[in-house]
Amino acid sequence: MLGVVVESRRRRAIVILKNFRCRWGKCVFCPFHLESGTEVSDVLETNAKILELLEKAVHSFDIEWISIFNGGSFFELPLDVVLRLARFTRNRVVDIETRPEYISTESILALLHILQPRILRVRIGFEVWDEKIRNGVLRKGIPQSEVYRVAEVRRQLRYVLGDSVRFLVYVLFGIEGVDEEEVKCSVIRFSELFDGVIAVKYRKVLPHHPREVSVSSDLLSFLRERCMDVDVDEDREWSFGNGIKYVVY
Repeated sequence: MLGVVVESRRRRAIVILKNFRCRWGKCVFCPFHLESGTEVSDVLETNAKILELLEKAVHSFDIEWISIFNGGSFFELPLDVVLRLARFTRNRVVDIETRPEYISTESILALLHILQPRILRVRIGFEVWDEKIRNGVLRKGIPQSEVYRVAEVRRQLRYVLGDSVRFLVYVLFGIEGVDEEEVKCSVIRFSELFDGVIAVKYRKVLPHHPREVSVSSDLLSFLRERCMDVDVDEDREWSFGNGIKYVVY
């Protein structure tokens, strides 16, 4: 789904932008290439329309929090789109997603300079603590050294900027190949290094993707107690290829 979702009670706007296909593009569970673009003109024109919807949301609701998703890493967006986003991000809480290889003290400081958020929250899809599962099963292509490197970038930035920059980690659950004990271990270990964990329930989209597996009430209770957010996505329809939408909850 491309467009804008407004969570009015949370004073949050979720912005789903169009981008080129993720440069890694090998994760076994990811469906976001279905909405990626191949032409610069298409990406720019589509995102201009989406940002018009964001402007409508900002003017219609008291938005304090903007979460930006683009089916890959924020740093892969065209600079023109990032500069247009800056009209809306100043003095707000802003979420972005990125693969770890784009994270450095320099890249985060540059982004702060452009977006000027009140708080920048950088979301990283490490998915699971165990490196063999992360790369052998999920094909994330992220060595354990990157986990520790990004944790050190976080430490350095917090020393200078305090908690105005926060690093959050996604942990994936309900997917074939990642058992519940590994999910719990991942939440505990990532919580020691970063500012919070967001647990995301896997949803199979394409036939060749891994199977969904059932989730115990014990795991859900653990996640709700230990994670800052648990995304089970039970009540919303996130579809692909159906144009640009504007939804208010």
